[in-house]
Amino acid sequence: MRDALIVGLGLIGGAVAMTLRRRGWRVHFVDRDPSLELEGVERAYAMADADVIVLATPVDVAVELLPTIQTRGVITSVGSVMRPLRAIARANFVAGHPMAGWHEGGLANAQYVQLEGAPWFVDDDDPRVDELIRACGAMPVRVEAAEHDAAVALTSHLPQVLSTALFAYLSDKPEVEKFAGAGLRSFRLAASDGAMWHSVLEANRDNLRPHADAIAQLVRAIIEGDEPEAFARARTLWRALTE
Repeated sequence: MRDALIVGLGLIGGAVAMTLRRRGWRVHFVDRDPSLELEGVERAYAMADADVIVLATPVDVAVELLPTIQTRGVITSVGSVMRPLRAIARANFVAGHPMAGWHEGGLANAQYVQLEGAPWFVDDDDPRVDELIRACGAMPVRVEAAEHDAAVALTSHLPQVLSTALFAYLSDKPEVEKFAGAGLRSFRLAASDGAMWHSVLEANRDNLRPHADAIAQLVRAIIEGDEPEAFARARTLWRALTE
């Protein structure tokens, strides 16, 4: 029986812990919150040894912890940026990122995370990490850390920023709330917790900045009628991603 130690029992850490436990793994967790409990998963009161240690904390906390962990096993991560961890890692580390999540964080929402069938990006090969990923029902996909972070800036981080910016802007205009329809309510990422995102955006800021400027220019061009093909291009991509 494989054993895993989950460091940070939040949204993704909780989802991984629950899934591994159902698949017969022995799972422990470490978390700063003394009130957290998860059925069938025991709390470890120190950084215990394990076949796989999963860093599921915010990226800034993971960066602090990674150099301090001594283990006979392998350490992996599940955050949405890889480069900061890869830059300080030793040989027994695989940066990872399951492409799964939920718009609200915390252990209470871990049940909504769909790991089954999800691509799980890794920047190195290790049979123990591969076994953990497959036990979660996901598919390991090898990628360089820099390539991964540049791509998710567009596909994950930018959608979050745009959703948050729109709703933060609208929050100062309560008079428009009665006009909100299904389209506006579909921006569920606006419900995301900033505590989870601040360190992600800080770590991937260089990849985000150029796209923010380009999108601002495109928004103005669409409003002014200078991008007549924008709707067709957007619709084509939407259909390709959802069909």
